[in-house]
Order: sequence, then C-alpha cells, then structure tokens
Amino acid sequence: MVTSRSRRRLSPEARRSELIDAAIRLLDSGQDVTNWVRAVTAEADAAKGTFYVYFSSWEEMIAAVRDRVLQGYVDRFNRLAESTEPIDWWATLDAECAAAVDVIARPGGLHTAVFHSHPGPASADEGRRDTIAAIAKALQRGMDDGAFRQVDPHIAATLLFTVLHGAADAIAAGEQLQPWLAAVRDLTRHWLAPPPKE
Repeated sequence: MVTSRSRRRLSPEARRSELIDAAIRLLDSGQDVTNWVRAVTAEADAAKGTFYVYFSSWEEMIAAVRDRVLQGYVDRFNRLAESTEPIDWWATLDAECAAAVDVIARPGGLHTAVFHSHPGPASADEGRRDTIAAIAKALQRGMDDGAFRQVDPHIAATLLFTVLHGAADAIAAGEQLQPWLAAVRDLTRHWLAPPPKE
C-alpha cells in the first residue's frame, strides 16, 4: 500500500522546514505534549526517526524555531522600512503593537520557546538584536516621513520591544488586554508624536 508519506518527496531543506513549521504550530497551540519529538513528526506527517536526521536534540529544534520566529519579525519590519508606498504610520504602529502583544500573551509554549528558553543564548541575543534593528529601521522611516518625532531609533526600538514584552507577559499572567493596549498606545503617542507646528 502506498501511504501519503511515501508519496511525499521533499528536499532536505523543505523537510527540515516542515518539521520547524510543525513545531511552531504545536508550541503555539498550547497542547499538553509529553513527547515533543514524536508529536512534531506526527504533526509533520514524517517518520519518527526523521527528526534526528535534521536535529540532534529538542534544544536544537527550539533554537531553529526561535530563529524562524524572530526572522519573521525582522522581515516584516524590513518590508515596512523599505516600502516605497505611503504608510499610515500611527495605524501601522498600533497594529504592530497589538499583534506583538497578542502573539506574546497567547497561551502556549511558543513565546516561552522563543524568548525564555535556554538553548543557544547567543542565537537568542543575536535574534533579539536583529529584531530591534529592524524595528529601528521602520521607526526611522516613520521619522523621515514626518510621522514620528526625531529620536534615537535604536533606543526607541529597544524601549518599544521591552514595553511590548512586559505588557504581553502581564496579560499572559491574567491581566486585562485592553487597558494594556491603551497604555501602550498612549505611551507611543506621547513619546513619538512630532512637536506641534508653530
């Protein structure tokens, strides 16, 4: 009998990517998983031994998940910074802040795996730096467009990253979403709004 698994021929890069995607879905779902390796291979419709062809350990998989998630943030903010289209910067900033808080505060293990796990701390620090650099580029573009006041974009990005992370952690611990989003919005308006024209 020919199974769906035997029909699916993927390149090594595609198979590895498929396993990472499966791990992200499982971590994001909040499921109670007792054997992560088995769960990931089942989610990816791969043979059980396939995991160890691409990853030496679950810790190595977590590092790959972290890299993938943080690269997603980097790509999104780089697209904003490099866009040639007009951007409603305040609506975009509000949407990005709300989306970040939603992802971080969501129950499940994805946030913990990306931001609070121990494997590969150098990789985590590098990913955080890359994310902050991409946010800084987007904020600089907003400043260049006149939507935001001129501040140090690196400091602004670092503070924004920290504020969003703190807000989301508070929400994940049981605090209400809307007051935190309103506070973030109020903070960014007071801090980044350009001075009134004379």
